[in-house]
Amino acid sequence: MNTSARSTPGCNDDNCHRNHGFTLIEFIVALVIIGIAGAALLSAFITPVTNSADPQLIAQSRAIATSYMDEILLRDFGTGTCGGASREDYDTIWCYDGLNEPPTDQFGNTIGALSDYNVDVTVAGDATTATIVVNVSHPTGTGNLTLESRRGNY
Repeated sequence: MNTSARSTPGCNDDNCHRNHGFTLIEFIVALVIIGIAGAALLSAFITPVTNSADPQLIAQSRAIATSYMDEILLRDFGTGTCGGASREDYDTIWCYDGLNEPPTDQFGNTIGALSDYNVDVTVAGDATTATIVVNVSHPTGTGNLTLESRRGNY
């Protein structure tokens, strides 16, 4: 027997022949891993298109509610006349109670890009504290958001 032809120690004809190629089990494991990766990739492309706008609707609702809440919290607490047709003339937080409108700026100008939304404000409380609730709704129901704050008479 000629041992100089062997490339690895302990290699006989049976062992050396087995080291080439894949076994059936290795092939099946690789096929399963590729199948799982393919299914995960395919499911990312099959998600409904309607869900892609959800984060934007929620962000817009949050921005609307926050801007209304900031505007209300900057007003005086006491009683006022609440005269005037626009929010620009509101002088206390109590003037905003019952406000129900599509998003507008504080001067009463409608914001056309946000016309699908609706803002509903309630202010409740007594002479020392008030609870302000700003509800923003969207026809799809996705962008609905409620923001609540408490304000003291300071």
